[in-house]
Amino acid sequence: MQNSYIESLHVKNVRQFSELNVKFNKGFNFIAGPNGCGKTSILACISHCFNYNNILYSRIGEGAEFWTDLTSKDEKLRFGFGTGTFEVKGYRNTSLKSWNHAPSDEGRKTILSHDVSNSAEIFCPLFLGANRSIKYKQISGMQREQTRDQTLNAYSNSSTQQLHGDHQQDIKQWFVNRYFMIDKPWAIEERINWEHMVNSLPKIGPFDSDFSYIRTGKDLEPIFSIYGEECYLEELSSGFQAVLSIIANIFEWVEGSRPDGDRKVTEASGTVLIDELDLHLHPEWQFTLRNGLEKIFPNIQFIVTTHSPHLLASAQQGEVIVMPKTYGREIYNLEPSSKMYSGWNTDQILSEVMGVRSLDNKQYEQLVSKAFECVENGLVLELETAIDNLLLVAHPSDTIVMVLQAKLAAMVATKND
Repeated sequence: MQNSYIESLHVKNVRQFSELNVKFNKGFNFIAGPNGCGKTSILACISHCFNYNNILYSRIGEGAEFWTDLTSKDEKLRFGFGTGTFEVKGYRNTSLKSWNHAPSDEGRKTILSHDVSNSAEIFCPLFLGANRSIKYKQISGMQREQTRDQTLNAYSNSSTQQLHGDHQQDIKQWFVNRYFMIDKPWAIEERINWEHMVNSLPKIGPFDSDFSYIRTGKDLEPIFSIYGEECYLEELSSGFQAVLSIIANIFEWVEGSRPDGDRKVTEASGTVLIDELDLHLHPEWQFTLRNGLEKIFPNIQFIVTTHSPHLLASAQQGEVIVMPKTYGREIYNLEPSSKMYSGWNTDQILSEVMGVRSLDNKQYEQLVSKAFECVENGLVLELETAIDNLLLVAHPSDTIVMVLQAKLAAMVATKND
């Protein structure tokens, strides 16, 4: 099977990065770190390597350069732009000065800068932004789908727009098209993919949700079921809409960007980049989403940003890329961590990985500190009050509360003696 995936990204003087080098693995890549550290900017910089016009969404500095190393159908390639390509006139006011290709690398073919916009034929990644809500739209019938060339051009031109929510695929029309299409003798791959998607939906939903596609009626409204209740596409909760939007977009991308005979989702490789994968998802779903996506798309590379400690806890070894806690470094060299976070609790991931600094000031922490001060100073009545206050916010089986209750009992016994 031919493999296609992104290996690394190099950026210099783009957005907030003086210099950034990131390595990726072939499977899942979760980009995490403090708020504002540049997680989404990494995805945006990758998108710029595939289409020159996408730089209009970014701040480009003097001497800017950026390129992506990738494997496409087992061939080593480099897409991007070398130093001296751009003339910077101001914030988001950058024009092309000359076509300077990225520096060559032994054993790797460098795609010239003026060919990058046409490179989707070689490698066409899918970018999905945080806007995954599905607005109501009345469908009047089957709509003619774009040719492969038109689809590739659309994906190339809209990659950064997708990340910023300025462009969104019409997945409802895709569902209706499949309703008319899958019984046709020529729709072999579409039918295989449809059956795979329908069979996979119950496996990707939260526990006991029984998320499933039921039918598309005569009014051309797709109907689903969650927790045993039927509902229309637009009536799905924001979490179900978000996941269904991701899944349907990937199916549409696979079918639209590949030639006939190479469009089975279970065999397709390539890269899907998703900003804020955890958005709108219940924590229970965040724990299971990674494995669910892997089952549906076993050969796809995912590069995603996240603020969710639950998603990071679901990651396997070598899948988490941690952005630094400090700002203003000259050079960032990032790669997947060898750590796993399945044994870390939420507070540990939030503080150590995402740089959340307010954890020590939480009400629980303050009450615990107050209670131990009472123990230290032998203040029985005050300790009783502190424990009562803790019981209002702590888990019923909280071990620290049990320790404090034991200390209180010992203090009372000593006082009575």
